[in-house]
Amino acid sequence: MDKGWIKVYYQPIVDTFSSKISTYEALARWIDPKYGFLNPGEFIEVLERGHLIHKLDLHILDLVCQDLEEAMQKGETYPMVSVNLSRYDLELPDLHERINNILVSHGVKSSQIRIEITESALLSNTEAVIKEHISRFHEDGYQVWLDDFGSGFSSLNNLQNFDFDLLKIDMAFLRHANEKTPTILMDVIDMAKRLGIETLSEGVETKDEYDFLHSIGCVLAQGFYFSQPLPKDKITAKRKERGLEFESLAEHAFYKKIGQINVLNALYPFSGKNDQDLAETVPVMLLLDKGGDLEPIYSNKAVQNWCQSLRLRGAGFEFDCRREFLTLVKQLGETADGEIIEENFRIKDYAGRLRLQLVAEMPGQRAYVINTNMA
Repeated sequence: MDKGWIKVYYQPIVDTFSSKISTYEALARWIDPKYGFLNPGEFIEVLERGHLIHKLDLHILDLVCQDLEEAMQKGETYPMVSVNLSRYDLELPDLHERINNILVSHGVKSSQIRIEITESALLSNTEAVIKEHISRFHEDGYQVWLDDFGSGFSSLNNLQNFDFDLLKIDMAFLRHANEKTPTILMDVIDMAKRLGIETLSEGVETKDEYDFLHSIGCVLAQGFYFSQPLPKDKITAKRKERGLEFESLAEHAFYKKIGQINVLNALYPFSGKNDQDLAETVPVMLLLDKGGDLEPIYSNKAVQNWCQSLRLRGAGFEFDCRREFLTLVKQLGETADGEIIEENFRIKDYAGRLRLQLVAEMPGQRAYVINTNMA
């Protein structure tokens, strides 16, 4: 580490609603002048066996904070960064003091750092120890993420026993799929939403996987579809090549509220009921109002089916119906203050009842969730 052979590599985590980078995950890479690039599997396990892994993890945190400090000094926008802690790190009696001291030395706020703990770490420590660590991290202003959710034998118990802010699900689960897999993943997302826990799927490799995650309301996605882990200069070039922007702090808070909407429940947030089957028949949309035309950022299968039925009746008919419907939504939205607004409507030979609620706002932008029954 003193010789600079340990490098921090970053992999972007993208918000599926904003299509912008929300967070970077920081990963350790060893570039040896003699042996070249060493796979993490070649040195992390060795360091864990020697109970030296904390030196690596704290060094990576320090490198991350150096990069954050440099970005702040230059006035550059930089995303939140997640760092990984080993189960052995949790044995350190002064872990929190060490972490906090690193941040303070670089002028970095705890709100800029996410702490990732693997599910396997929960099996290696007592429940009381884990709870104490999570509580302390929260007191100090950090989010705590559960990595590799579903890999352990007591995943549901972990959700019940521990207060995590986010579940991280490996998309390898989906690639070893059968007909049950999408339903299981949807149920995990639905459960997390109802528990107030964010969701992130890692290992996303294709647009189809990304689109599926967006369709079920998984807020964050990470994987080679966006970029492999890269050093800071190369990830910056890759980000620009892909046209990926960073979320600002205001956007991050804005889209976090949008991400809390459970799009799998067609009645949410208009009812306490939970009925995923209605998602096939009840149109649900999330719309952005930036002062001009409304911008859809989510529409479920029922909306897509309705649009297809309009398309079959001609481009002009579809255009007129869309325009009238979005005009109605915009007019209702301008009066929205967080309470549910309901109104009957008729467009051409379609009639129904529209429900709308303001779910997030920031200067120059408002977001609405709507659902409707049409006949």
